[in-house]
Amino acid sequence: MDVDEGYVHHEVMALAVTPDRVREFVMTPERILDYYPEPIEGGVFEAERAIWCRGEMGVSMLERLDDSTADRLVVLVTTAVGLAPPYTPEAIRDAATFTMVEEWAVVAEGAGSTLTKTWRDVLAGGEPSPPLADIVREAAKGESRALVSRWNAAAG
Repeated sequence: MDVDEGYVHHEVMALAVTPDRVREFVMTPERILDYYPEPIEGGVFEAERAIWCRGEMGVSMLERLDDSTADRLVVLVTTAVGLAPPYTPEAIRDAATFTMVEEWAVVAEGAGSTLTKTWRDVLAGGEPSPPLADIVREAAKGESRALVSRWNAAAG
């Protein structure tokens, strides 16, 4: 993995989930809510392409980007704080507090898979935001345990 100035954090996780299911879970609101901070609800804007998740802090839209491959999903996360429903992609983009890119690299490992998740390119107001990147890094460190246990349970 090339590390550039936009890199924030990455983690490697062993899952008892097949790579196909992992890729499916990435674009499933219920699976993202499994580890989303203070989760409330989620929904689908476009199947396998764009979803939204709402927590106490705000609402995030996850959009699968075209540079995704069979082994690596690239997702743009756009988060808006203080946005009221109904949620639409346009409303979330217009009210965006920050954006970041998540890369989900998945490889088969025995009956499960290894997931390497990378967070990068945290922007606030269209500009790099080092203080926000620190917050994202600390939050990311706490997500993995919940993701692994809940995704393993959901696949079981």
